[in-house]
Amino acid sequence: MPPISGKKRTKEIAIRVTEDELAKLKRRQQGTTMAGWMRDLGLGVTPMKPADPELVRALGRIGSNLNQVTKHVNIDKALDENVLEQIKAIRVSIDALLNEHLRGES
Repeated sequence: MPPISGKKRTKEIAIRVTEDELAKLKRRQQGTTMAGWMRDLGLGVTPMKPADPELVRALGRIGSNLNQVTKHVNIDKALDENVLEQIKAIRVSIDALLNEHLRGES
């Protein structure tokens, strides 16, 4: 990607890394090139990880369940044991997704 300022990049920075560090950098790399990714990180650009399609589907199912619970509460105007169990199940699903997709990352 060309520089935003329109100026040509003429300066070079070289760094040395171990094999392990290089492997870790490659696993974390986002974007088209290592240089572009590292430049963005150094200049304060916050990298955005692409959404995991399975996570999006799981969140959609949870949202659907939550809508059903909400509809039930709005129609009956009460929280019965069934509704409370559904809410607990939704909370368990959300916690599992957070553990799998967010908290477990290094």
